[in-house]
Amino acid sequence: MQKRNMWLAIFSVVLSVFYIGSAVAEYYVDPNPLSSKEALTSSNSAKSETRITVATDEWPPFRIATKSKTFEGFDIDLLQSISEITDLTFDVKRYPWARALKQLKQHKVDMMTGLAYTDKRASYINYIPFPYFVCKPAFYMQRSLHKDILSYKDLYQYKIGYVLNSAYFEPFNSDSKIRRDPVSTETQLLKMAQKGRLDVFIGTDCQVDYEITRQGLWGKLVKATYQPEKSVELYLGVAKQKNPTLAMKLSRALTELDKSGKLEQIKNKYFASYEVQHETNP
Repeated sequence: MQKRNMWLAIFSVVLSVFYIGSAVAEYYVDPNPLSSKEALTSSNSAKSETRITVATDEWPPFRIATKSKTFEGFDIDLLQSISEITDLTFDVKRYPWARALKQLKQHKVDMMTGLAYTDKRASYINYIPFPYFVCKPAFYMQRSLHKDILSYKDLYQYKIGYVLNSAYFEPFNSDSKIRRDPVSTETQLLKMAQKGRLDVFIGTDCQVDYEITRQGLWGKLVKATYQPEKSVELYLGVAKQKNPTLAMKLSRALTELDKSGKLEQIKNKYFASYEVQHETNP
């Protein structure tokens, strides 16, 4: 009986301490409470981010180099929109196009933008199966040339300027009979053509038409009548076996941006008010 009374007494003491602690907790006020803004900031800063390195080169209006040595343009807006709906943060680094591909192949960067598909690249690039823009290959000539390019076989008359390691269309990509003049960037192609150092060069119309119009070069250059039927679809691509979940996140994000209309908004920002002012060779 005495032992039972002793345990009851101990239980009563513990119960009293519990109630007192509860009362203190209920009426305790933090002397330094977080404001709602601070709480939101704290919550956001705690969100984990995955940093992704993107290799690319200048290619207006998709990647436009700025005076501060950064990029703006279609692709940058696209990456920003993806970042807003995922945990991905993108660090964009500039490389010549051929070197960017090499960096991706060697797993020194995570991904690239503005990629055309080739079987060779697919051996080391995981293409996101959602082309975010579609262009067409085209040939551009000096207006002073009196003979137009009317068919593929007419290309053999000229030495064709092109960007090294770029993919345009077959059979052009692999045709060893075509005389070529390789350069590192489209910017170089236009500069050489403007100075009369290239009679003919190949490019993708969405980029070259835009840049010729911006620079007011249609008085000097003209688009050849012959244009391949093949389209050039632009993809995001990630290094194979480097980040298994990255491709899935990008695919889902592109699908969401397309359904929400955001992708169309980005397209309209750069192309809706852009009126093609080119002329074909008479």
